[in-house]
Amino acid sequence: MSSENKAIDLDDERYADIKDRASILAGINAGRKVVLVTYSLSEIMERQLDFVIAAILKFYERPALQSTLYTCLKEIVVNATRANAKKKFFDSQNLRIDDPEEYKRGNALMKEQMSEQWIEKYGGMAREADLRVTIAIEHEPAGLRAWVINDALLLSAEEARIRERFADGMSYEDLVSFYMSNADQTEGAGMGLVMNLLLLKGENINPALFRIGMVDGKTTARIEVPFTSEFKSVRGDDPGGFKERPDDIRLDYRRV
Repeated sequence: MSSENKAIDLDDERYADIKDRASILAGINAGRKVVLVTYSLSEIMERQLDFVIAAILKFYERPALQSTLYTCLKEIVVNATRANAKKKFFDSQNLRIDDPEEYKRGNALMKEQMSEQWIEKYGGMAREADLRVTIAIEHEPAGLRAWVINDALLLSAEEARIRERFADGMSYEDLVSFYMSNADQTEGAGMGLVMNLLLLKGENINPALFRIGMVDGKTTARIEVPFTSEFKSVRGDDPGGFKERPDDIRLDYRRV
């Protein structure tokens, strides 16, 4: 793992206004999965996500993973909320997102209009349509599993692009070599996912433990992080691995 082993301070000022602090800490101490439900990654949600990750890693004495895991999950959540906004944009243009030609036309229109105002407008429409994003982190002494689940379908064109980007990422050993080869396109579609993969590789985490696909009709991204050699991946009979349980700490932030 990373040589940086700075202690995590849950009393840091950036965590001063964390919501549900006591419930989160009590749930983590009891070994319960933490589930966050939201529509967007607002500043409040960024701090909530950061705090949950920090609290779990502090509990298991794995502080060096804080930056990598937060960066990876933040990137995935941003993609998930934008996918929900994208769905509402296509609806507003009377374009079928599952039709290749209309998808191509809609993507071109979206790129022309993309701005903070676009994100606010269509993100708001996704909120009104109750297109939510669920972030869940399950943890144990052997490791953790994190899911990001959103209500927008993963289209075949997007899945193909993700597979292509993952293949690209596997050809690089670190972020420096990746940036040197892609300096002019690091903001392109799917490039953030490649950076996620390389960050995980930098922590000696098997890239195969980062997966994106369709599970039960929803787009699901999953990252598994082993702490010990006893960690077992959910890959196998259960393709998603995420099952809601009555004792989950479920926190609804759709109104923040």
